Amino acid sequence: MQNTQSQDNSRTPPQGLAALRRLIDAVPQRLAWISEGQATAKIGPTSWSNKEELGHLIDSAANNHQRLVLIQIQDNPSLPGYDQAGWVSCHQYGAREWEWLIESWAAMNELLLAVAESVPSESWSRPCTIGDSPMTLGSVLDDYVRHMAHHLSHIGVNAGGVLSSTEETYPEKKARPDVTVAALIARRWSPVAFDETRPVEKEKMLAILEAARWAPSCFNEQPWRYLVFDGSNPEMRDRARDCLVEGNAWARKAPALLLSVAYEDFTANGKPNRHGQHDVGLASENLVLEAARLGLAAHQMAGYDADGARKNFNIPDRFTPMAMIAVGYPYRGRLSGLQEKIRAKEERPRTRKRVVEFAFSGEWGAPYGG
Repeated sequence: MQNTQSQDNSRTPPQGLAALRRLIDAVPQRLAWISEGQATAKIGPTSWSNKEELGHLIDSAANNHQRLVLIQIQDNPSLPGYDQAGWVSCHQYGAREWEWLIESWAAMNELLLAVAESVPSESWSRPCTIGDSPMTLGSVLDDYVRHMAHHLSHIGVNAGGVLSSTEETYPEKKARPDVTVAALIARRWSPVAFDETRPVEKEKMLAILEAARWAPSCFNEQPWRYLVFDGSNPEMRDRARDCLVEGNAWARKAPALLLSVAYEDFTANGKPNRHGQHDVGLASENLVLEAARLGLAAHQMAGYDADGARKNFNIPDRFTPMAMIAVGYPYRGRLSGLQEKIRAKEERPRTRKRVVEFAFSGEWGAPYGG
């Protein structure tokens, strides 16, 4: 009876498999909350920076990915360790961009997860030796995830909380699409509570505007303009905040506001451009997606005094104010610490119409994909 139970356990996927899925889902956003400066800084001349420590986890993923493959295709392989400091030094992780490192970490672990999810149940007990330590395929994966969680916690990500089923996921509020879409699209949402104490770095403001710059537009007209109120001129930011309607008073606490504006004519011939406002929307979608990639929140609003904005900010004729956009780092405290109205908005479920309600096959009203 004991032998049967042991055999059954050997066929059970290791706990690290589900844990790895959860970490891949939650960690990139939390790493993005760490600033470039925080990621680069070292506490001592011989210590690793956050960049180097995350780089070490990328190296760990590369080595353990190889192990998961070799243990399956070789009989009881003897596998070496690796020079952790040497790998970090060769990659010069400390000189890399933080966002690049986050994306590389996610990509390497997605690859490792693909191998792990393909392991037949009977193979988890396959033996190997790493260095001088006898292990099984399952224990290699579990050890890898424990090692990762330790380093993530040292970097500043509460990996234990991510792996706890009782942890509040706020401020994450991912979409649950019917068909898989890009992770960045699923991650983007529009919170109404911001970290009021943390300004948005100018580099990140420039990055989201650069994303807007590369949006498509009719005849490459690029009809978008953005007024930026990032706090460098407190008086102008206060004027922008005063333009908000009372229902959007929460946005007055956002560290930065943007105002999108559409040019209504084609530059080449002066004729009306009926696609201009559509194209500004495309640019703003690029902007909010890039904000999500960088760990920011961006919430677009129609509720503001457009005429007052035109007057206050000297917006010329033939330019139409479109949307006020609140930008900042999301609030990361407990929801119980928010005002009741704000909390209710943050707790409200995300809902969308089904594809069959807005996509038609060939003729109007004939659902597509139904």
